[in-house]
Amino acid sequence: MTAHRYGMAELGGDYARGAAGLALTALPLILLPMHWIVAVVFAAATLVFLAFLVRTWLRHRSVIEADGQGVVAHGPLGTRIAWRDLTSFKLRYFSVRRDRQKGWMQLDLRGGGRRLRIESTISGFDEIVSLAHDAALAKTLTIDDSSQANLLSLGMITPQAGLAERWGVRPATDGPEE
Repeated sequence: MTAHRYGMAELGGDYARGAAGLALTALPLILLPMHWIVAVVFAAATLVFLAFLVRTWLRHRSVIEADGQGVVAHGPLGTRIAWRDLTSFKLRYFSVRRDRQKGWMQLDLRGGGRRLRIESTISGFDEIVSLAHDAALAKTLTIDDSSQANLLSLGMITPQAGLAERWGVRPATDGPEE
């Protein structure tokens, strides 16, 4: 069983953004007199930044373990999904730029009435995805085109004829082109 964590290097920026947002919304709410409508807007923004900080803290406190039997998230909201219970496998890419050059992936697993989301900022993300993908194949789960494209970009699958054209990838050939 391998243990994976979200490192402080990856989460430090989220902590800083959450703290800055909380300070910029909560402090004026506490220190300045405001019209009630403006106060409601600031209170809503404060709650959003507080929820973001709590989510970041939960990821920081979580340890994900994966092996041939399943995946376990230890921490405040821990859960376990056995590969034999896996019912859904989705691998999504979220871009922060229009050119789709920067971003992160998120693995969404479901099984046994539970759901587990793992972001690519965790150590050993590729290993977890590989184990989950193997389990999804063993259970003959349908893997959507988006997830297949993301698996292809990670180098975990090779392009298949038909799908390769849709993704803009040329399938490999055995011999020279004529």
